[in-house]
Amino acid sequence: MAKTVQFSTTNVLYSPLPWSPSPGASTSSLPPSPSAVALPQLPESPSATAIPPPIHDERTHSPSPAPVVYNLWGPSIVPFVSPRKDHIPVEGRAQIHSLLSFTPFAPPTVDYDLSRPLQTITSQLTPSFFNPATYPALPALTVLCRHITWPISVFPSQLTGFVSVLDVFMSVHTSLRLAARRAEYDALPSGDVRQGVDNAYFMRCELLADEEQRRTEAAQGVKRVDFLGGKTRFLGLSGPVEGAHVWELNVA
Repeated sequence: MAKTVQFSTTNVLYSPLPWSPSPGASTSSLPPSPSAVALPQLPESPSATAIPPPIHDERTHSPSPAPVVYNLWGPSIVPFVSPRKDHIPVEGRAQIHSLLSFTPFAPPTVDYDLSRPLQTITSQLTPSFFNPATYPALPALTVLCRHITWPISVFPSQLTGFVSVLDVFMSVHTSLRLAARRAEYDALPSGDVRQGVDNAYFMRCELLADEEQRRTEAAQGVKRVDFLGGKTRFLGLSGPVEGAHVWELNVA
């Protein structure tokens, strides 16, 4: 029997799964505001995992800052680490944070498969994820990708006034988890491209180990991440391609 792709009857936004090992996936909308509800915490050891204080130069005598326990959506007070002097760009030219930077001759700093839950980068989280995504810091970014036709808008998730590194990962993940519309699928330029989307959809569902999760994921239909045609490894952002706020997403 030939396989056929499915499409969601509504354009539903699927949020990341909760941190607890629950077998069911969340189908809620965008994460609620940090001021509205308690935020999900990252997995912790019996004693809360704290960010180690920075090592101060022996000539300074300022006390070490209080430890910060952080979660996926960011702490209530975002630790900001100023760029080192040798990393400050030429005046007037925007630079992307090293955690987001596309380095074509080296592996990406953050190992992330865009088809997987955002929690898979948990072990890689550091205070630097809460730093501005660009230097100078910007209140909004737009991410483009040559494999998809829609822009990805990125806004701050905290009251900092700037887009953080983690905001970029969250926004890209959230956008690609949107259910694709049949009209978007039909507008693909060729049958080969559509076949690539089909293959990515089937592979994404089949990679789930739990049979019930596979059925649930398949029933939710094609998602925008499938339009990447299986090229879901995050390689970083390059640019800027238009002004200081538009960057290109590179995948493989």
